Amino acid sequence: MLAISLNLHGTEEEIDMVPKNDFIALHPNDLEWEDDTSSGLPKGVKRKILFQDPETGRRDLLVKFPPGYKEPAHVHEASHGNIILEGKMIVGGVELGPGDYIFGWDKEHGPFYYPEGCTLFTVTLGKSMFHKYKK
Repeated sequence: MLAISLNLHGTEEEIDMVPKNDFIALHPNDLEWEDDTSSGLPKGVKRKILFQDPETGRRDLLVKFPPGYKEPAHVHEASHGNIILEGKMIVGGVELGPGDYIFGWDKEHGPFYYPEGCTLFTVTLGKSMFHKYKK
């Protein structure tokens, strides 16, 4: 991913990934949506990775769920916070929309439903966001 990094001298540099302790600024609309093939979610989810730090396990990303998508109850080895940017998300029978927030520990949570599709800003922290489901 290319981003603009502002170094200690206040000048901009184009970089491939963000070095530790640098400030970054980027335009998410300039990034292409990619298929999410690494989280174990059912097909159809798209993402844009905005930042990641392998040392801490932190990742900031945009996640897009298509209309009618159902995310089964699951667990993963990371916590995550989500802010809904557009669309609707149904959590435990409660309808959430733009500006609403949810947080999930590394404990089982879900299922979630996205009746008209949904775009989230997500921050994850932990070992892995690979979704595991009960059989």
